[in-house]
Amino acid sequence: MTVKEALTAAGIVPDPEYTGVETTDNFILGVQTAATGQETPDLYTVVQEHVTEHSGAINASTTDTAYIRTGTVTTKTGAQRQITINGERFAGDPFQDFALSNKMLFATGQDAVVKYVYFSLRTGKGEQGEAVLIVNNDVSNAANNPAGFSAQLNAVGKPTEYTYSAE
Repeated sequence: MTVKEALTAAGIVPDPEYTGVETTDNFILGVQTAATGQETPDLYTVVQEHVTEHSGAINASTTDTAYIRTGTVTTKTGAQRQITINGERFAGDPFQDFALSNKMLFATGQDAVVKYVYFSLRTGKGEQGEAVLIVNNDVSNAANNPAGFSAQLNAVGKPTEYTYSAE
């Protein structure tokens, strides 16, 4: 399913002026899984089939310096977007087939970098950028349970602001 298809299926038209509660289900994570045919974020593959979590976090880098008569001061020196993905294996899902392919499981360097978009379907506001796709578990769980997987996206550089537009 593409980002555009997910928005249509949700039946919600993003409104930048929306105010109110947002749930995790209101956030869309899309990943470019193909070199062609996905040139714009609305065509990226949505991370959702049998996914139980895609949690965003900002991991800050800091340095502490002690100054005379001031004491210790913490300075924020950087920040990195990190998105944790957990779910159950579903063969045939375009995102999982891509992320859990041998190519991506063992990718290194630039081969592990993907483009992504992460935004609220209520407001249409979020971010886009590039991230390293790291699969932590590809077949987890005990006997007679669904096979689980977990992965993370660690942004490369600073993501740019993104606002979804149907045009």
